[in-house]
Amino acid sequence: MPNVFGQDVTTVEDIVACFRRHGDAVRGAYRARYVYDDSTVDPYSGATLERPAALVGNPPGIAYPWEQVLLAAAACAGSDYPMLAHHLGVPLARVAFTVECVFDPRGEFDGLDGWVAPPDAAPCYLSLHLEATLTSPGPDDRLADIHRRVVERNMVLGALRGIPRTDALRIERSSGRAAEAPASAAAAPREAGCTSSGEQR
Repeated sequence: MPNVFGQDVTTVEDIVACFRRHGDAVRGAYRARYVYDDSTVDPYSGATLERPAALVGNPPGIAYPWEQVLLAAAACAGSDYPMLAHHLGVPLARVAFTVECVFDPRGEFDGLDGWVAPPDAAPCYLSLHLEATLTSPGPDDRLADIHRRVVERNMVLGALRGIPRTDALRIERSSGRAAEAPASAAAAPREAGCTSSGEQR
C-alpha cells in the first residue's frame, strides 16, 4: 500500500485526510534515471527511481503503476541512444538519461469525500524534463541529432506527449570536457526554457 509522509493509506478517506493534512507538500518531483556504459549487459535494465519527499517511505523494491510509466520512459528512451549511435556509426561511451516529473496525486481524488483539488493538479503529471548526458568523441551535431530523434520519436515518450515537457542535452568528452549541444539542435539547457519543439519560451 502507498505510504505518504510515513502513513500507509489504502482508502479514499485515508488519502483525502492525508491531502488535507499536508497540503501542497504532497506535490513533488520524481526522477527516473537510466545509465548505459561499456559494462552494460542488458540495455533495457538499469533504470532507477528517486521519489518525491512525500513518498520516500515506500519500499525501494516496489514501483507503483504511476511510477512504472516513468521507469519505462527512462529505460526505453535511454536505450535508444546506444541503439541509434550504433546504427549511425557514432561512438558512444556512456549515456546518462533522466526523466524528471513534477507529480501531484491530488487531482485524481477531486470530488471524492468532499475533497476539492487545486485546479492545476488535475492531470497529476504536471511536467516532464528530459535530460541526456552523452559521453562521446563524436561530432556534436550528430549527437544532437540522436538526442532530437529520441525525444521526438521514442514510443514511450510519445505516450506521454500530452504532458508539458522540456529537454536538454549535455555532451562530455572522455577527458571530462563538457559541451552543450549546438543551438541549432534545439537541445538548449533547462534554464533557457526550451520547449520540446526547441523553441525558446
